[in-house]
Amino acid sequence: MAKNQDTAFQTKIWKPKFSDDITFHKAYFLNYGFDKHVHEDYTIGLIQNGHMDAFVDGEKKSLDSSTIVSVNPDETHACQTFYHKDYTLYSIYLKPNLFKELVNENFHTSELYFKEGAYFDKELSSRFLKILNFSENQYLSNLDFECELLDSVKSLVSKNVKYSIDKNISNHQSMIKKAKEFMSENYHLDLNLDDISDALDVSKYHFLRTFKDKTFLSPHNYLMLKRIEKAKELLQKGESLTNTAHICGFNDQSHLNRRFKSIMGLTPGEYKKFFN
Repeated sequence: MAKNQDTAFQTKIWKPKFSDDITFHKAYFLNYGFDKHVHEDYTIGLIQNGHMDAFVDGEKKSLDSSTIVSVNPDETHACQTFYHKDYTLYSIYLKPNLFKELVNENFHTSELYFKEGAYFDKELSSRFLKILNFSENQYLSNLDFECELLDSVKSLVSKNVKYSIDKNISNHQSMIKKAKEFMSENYHLDLNLDDISDALDVSKYHFLRTFKDKTFLSPHNYLMLKRIEKAKELLQKGESLTNTAHICGFNDQSHLNRRFKSIMGLTPGEYKKFFN
């Protein structure tokens, strides 16, 4: 998380009544931001006002309300205020099963992904923002909101799509994929570099260098992000903070609190209240 003097971060999180597989965030950033991270969901970001200094598509970009941030699961990105003071951001998180169901129903394949992390379409961005604003202020019925939202997502996918992740991956990419799978399966364990490199049958120094070069994250940071994603899932279901810390591999509740707030901007208890 990046901070400067005179910082502020305010957030609101909610789910629509028609689906438990969609989560909405609305956040205000003043001289504040989040370092490189990943999500397990498909993410759509809309800048309501101001400019966001983002890391997306492997590079830093300055984005405004004409941009739709569209991130696939496990793609590294960041939202910052390096050069601009403040901005307001809506985020839509779609569970992979919902996204795949939507694209399969409309495009007759489940193997579709966002092509560009920063997609410029002012008209579609304005449409998303209008829908979210109307919903937040309860100007739309649940039926209208669901229809408008899913149709907008369908429109974004049709314009900003690639039909599959490249199957002709290099040895390095294959190693990274296996490493991520290993950490995702063993996120609750106190892993070290030897554990991961031994599972991959490679030098730990080669693995560390390659992982950071290809993902823009250290293995430790990636493992922490996987734990936080699991913690979010448990907290949304009402799990206690103590059990969440234990299940996700944190030393104790204090460790969970510290890590969670550094990545989410609020404590696990504050996050849980939005859903319970």
